[in-house]
Amino acid sequence: MDTEQPKLSVLAVDDEPMNLKLLDVLLKPLELNIEFAEDGTKGLELLEKNQYDLLLFDIMMPGIDGLELCKLARLNPQHKDVPVLILTAFGAKESLLKAFEAGAVDYITKPFYGPELVFRIKAQLKLRQLQRSMETFTNELNLQVLKAMKTERELLQSQQALSEANKTLVDWAHKDALTGLWNRRKAWDLMEYEAERSNRQKRSIGIAVMDLDKFKNVNDTLGHEVGDAVLKEAAAILSENLRKGDILARWGGEEFLLVFPETDLEGSFQAANKMRLALQEARWELPGLEGMTVSIGVTVKQPGETWTEAFKQADDALYRAKENGRNRVEVPLKGIPS
Repeated sequence: MDTEQPKLSVLAVDDEPMNLKLLDVLLKPLELNIEFAEDGTKGLELLEKNQYDLLLFDIMMPGIDGLELCKLARLNPQHKDVPVLILTAFGAKESLLKAFEAGAVDYITKPFYGPELVFRIKAQLKLRQLQRSMETFTNELNLQVLKAMKTERELLQSQQALSEANKTLVDWAHKDALTGLWNRRKAWDLMEYEAERSNRQKRSIGIAVMDLDKFKNVNDTLGHEVGDAVLKEAAAILSENLRKGDILARWGGEEFLLVFPETDLEGSFQAANKMRLALQEARWELPGLEGMTVSIGVTVKQPGETWTEAFKQADDALYRAKENGRNRVEVPLKGIPS
């Protein structure tokens, strides 16, 4: 019997008609069922009537904006676990933090870079397909168990298959597809856990936001395949120098995030500088380019402080690191180590 799965469905909501047309063109080869809405009110109506496998919301819209729409989608049982990608312009980092807190799993910057947009959407759709397969597999397994038609050995094999499928699903849900590091969604879960522990124990948490220097030159000069290879190698180097208990995630594009539980500003500075030196001293094979370095902004989140406040300090420090020549670690002006 033909058990071909139905096409995956996507809802895109953006108040710029040109963006919707561009999404339509870029996603057409994926053979999806795509619906479009030019404002949040229309998007909400479609969410209440239909079920989707992926949601694309522009963050800035009149009336119901992308943040509110994301929260409302999470309240709808049929969209509680459906991935939400935020469409945003460069630089809106505080809005992005609020979007992830509202339940978004990733973001796509505007103007769209076609291959990156398709890659991110395909990754989320593959995860959704795995979720669908897992639901089907679990239902079938439960039916087989209830009918008691399997031998003990066959049942064990089915349980092992289910365990392996669960592991694959967890990897897709928690790992960045390119680098293998934690993704934003998993990083937020780990950070919230550390924040609760920090508040109880009255200990600070170190944060380092890292941005590869002049990474755009790599893509423009050597191509995006080399750029992807650089991101993988940078992730491997950072992982090799990670301390036990620290959290490392790909934060987006060429940015990485390091979180140092129970660490003060001096300790966070030293740990981040170790990462900087490791990247600087690595042997990069980049013809025509000097190599690869990283600029880092470091701060600490004090007990009771919000992540948004802490990230604002780290982003400001990162900006100063770029302005002061790159390949350096900066901390808030009120607490630079001597």
